[in-house]
Amino acid sequence: MASKAAPAPASPKVRNIGIIAHIDAGKTTTTERMLYYSGLTKRIGDVDEGDTIMDYLPAERARGITITSAAITFDWNGHRINLIDTPGHADFTFEVTRSIRVLDGAVTVLDGVAGVEAQTEKVWRQTSELGIPKIVFVNKMDRDGAGFGRTVREVATKLGIRTCIVNMPLFRPAVDRGLTVNKFVGVIDVLDLRALEWRDGDGQELAVRELTAEERVEATKARTALVETLTELDDGLVEKFLELEDYDAIPSADVRAALRRCTLDNRAVPVLCGASFRNIGVQPLMDAVIEYLPGVDERPAAVVRAGADAPPVPVDEADIGCALAFKVIHEPRDKSMLVFVRVYAGTLGRGAKFFNTASKAEERVLKLVRMYADRQVEVDEIEAGNIGVISGVKGVRTGDTLLFKRAGSTNYVTKKNARTLGSLHLNPIAVPPPVFFAAVEPASLAEQKPVNDALEILLREDPSLHVSTDPDSGQLLLSGMGELHLEIATDRLVNDLRAKAQVGRIQISYRESFAVAQGASGPHTHRVPGAEAEPETAVTAELAAVAEDVEYEPETAAALRRAIALADNNYVTIAGRLSHAHLPADQLENSVVAGVSSALARGRLRSLPLHSIHVTVAAVDLPPEAKSTNALSIASRMAVEACIDAMAASARVFMEPCMDVAVTVDEDDVGTVMNDLSSARAGRIYAFEDDAAGPAAAAVDAASVYTPPDDTMYLAKGGSAAAPKRVIRAKVPLREMVGYLKFLRSMTKGRGNFVMNFDRYERVARDRAHAILDE
Repeated sequence: MASKAAPAPASPKVRNIGIIAHIDAGKTTTTERMLYYSGLTKRIGDVDEGDTIMDYLPAERARGITITSAAITFDWNGHRINLIDTPGHADFTFEVTRSIRVLDGAVTVLDGVAGVEAQTEKVWRQTSELGIPKIVFVNKMDRDGAGFGRTVREVATKLGIRTCIVNMPLFRPAVDRGLTVNKFVGVIDVLDLRALEWRDGDGQELAVRELTAEERVEATKARTALVETLTELDDGLVEKFLELEDYDAIPSADVRAALRRCTLDNRAVPVLCGASFRNIGVQPLMDAVIEYLPGVDERPAAVVRAGADAPPVPVDEADIGCALAFKVIHEPRDKSMLVFVRVYAGTLGRGAKFFNTASKAEERVLKLVRMYADRQVEVDEIEAGNIGVISGVKGVRTGDTLLFKRAGSTNYVTKKNARTLGSLHLNPIAVPPPVFFAAVEPASLAEQKPVNDALEILLREDPSLHVSTDPDSGQLLLSGMGELHLEIATDRLVNDLRAKAQVGRIQISYRESFAVAQGASGPHTHRVPGAEAEPETAVTAELAAVAEDVEYEPETAAALRRAIALADNNYVTIAGRLSHAHLPADQLENSVVAGVSSALARGRLRSLPLHSIHVTVAAVDLPPEAKSTNALSIASRMAVEACIDAMAASARVFMEPCMDVAVTVDEDDVGTVMNDLSSARAGRIYAFEDDAAGPAAAAVDAASVYTPPDDTMYLAKGGSAAAPKRVIRAKVPLREMVGYLKFLRSMTKGRGNFVMNFDRYERVARDRAHAILDE
């Protein structure tokens, strides 16, 4: 039974935040401390011990990593914080994507030793595209080689944003095994010029003291640099400076207000530090979440659209209750689905009806809960700006828009009036294409339906998974974003969902296409004879291959902009205007698109889906007396299939997924790794840079960034600062990157690391195509 929760506070007192970072930066460890200090939990969970609140799945606890984003709610200083802990592994990027879609702010956790890593850059870009304000927490300042100043400089140069140091590390000399080391014991509050020290223990005992003369020198420099940066960015603080004519005389309250304004506008980012595992620095981070990240009423209003090309309309002007389903999970106890929603307008109450604009179905809210990781607490309503969970609904999927009646409004969508309001939808959540697949074979014919049901649950939980049927063998194929992603999915399928199935080895998902120079067919017409009083229907289509990148010739680019985009970089253009006396134009268009998509789902080389194809439907003959569009869909499919069959065998080519790879290595290993990527793995190296530089390096001049000296860097047992790293960026076929980590570790004596993301499908040269066929 779910317990009852306290009512939600007013929206200015609510923070919807996420914890984002590269894998193993300490996101879950930091979150566990937040829960403990807020009083929500009575003990601190440990990732290594497998007893954390947030990583509750067996696979997460066994591997010590976050696999699925977990939501939890807690209170701090009179505010309610809805927090989502996201994965850091590149294979689970979609988990991050759908989580940040509903956030108002984010905490970026950085490893003080590793600095800004590749996955951090990617997630930072994703949040920046959505305009989400962020704060930075430099974690692991107790580790050998941790450098706060170096990491702050990387934030400015790699992520391209002005940094504002809110607190800086505090060290104290200590003796460790006969050696004198600088032990990390707390932080220096730059704004109020005071020291915060934590004693050994659970971090509850915090001592506040005045700075020593030596500590005050650097702290004053940091405060002056902070104020100088803000006066460049904020007019309000400039007026205060002109009034006082002294940086040091500006009150801390005015500096905080200016920093908040700059943070909300994404002109600057507050930077804090700590060591979550040692229970140091987490409370000031929680204060900063309240101080600098936005309340739900401080973010731009969400917008709805009546169609893909329709102008956006703020939800308040639409005068209807609106929520976005951003995550769906299976509840094993009662075998129901839990739908995580962010309410953008109105108040969603228990028992209320809602209309799903994706499925065009009407459902009723049976139960509303607030999630505490895997624990449910029942609530009566979810107010605008809050995140909650609907329990017991059937047809909702990730990205669906739910419309419901708003208090005081007469607008409400039902199946009967769906034409007027039922097409309104929030901006969708983009789903990346899968690149790996594995065959799923039921243990027996009787297990076919249970296996299909279990796969359906997996797909509802994670839309970045795909299930298809091999047309030749009839096998079920489960596709995903990476090796670990598929490994976790198959583990869930067999162990959690109890599906009795055998899972084959993980393989790569290829595509078919045609050589661009030879990839064009003349027009082909297919006629569907009339049946049961239906007249004959005819469709004429022609086909052309297009390049896999986006830099087309002006005429081709203009044609594709007018075309309808399909999956796998395919397009269809319907020449002329579709019209009919009895059938609506959108229904005619959908039938043509469905027929074309069906034809492109199977090539002639190895029955793989076709990629990078532009189909032009040159003519459609649907007589006025036609009563349905079924024949139109069939004729479209058969006409395109005729075009595919007419293509010369010499024009048919394979396409393989190509990855954007960033390999971080020591300078001594650069030559070996570059040679391996370009020679042995058919990679194309396109950038080579210092680890302190990056794609956004030009945005902020490193010389203008204040950073405290790292001569107090914590170095135990006679260690030294980490050697400078180099980043090699390359485009490499995915086939060559399978199992790459163990080879990289071997080449670099365990010091190398890499991250890769799907870039695009590329045509395969003939010699490589033979190797793929041999597999």
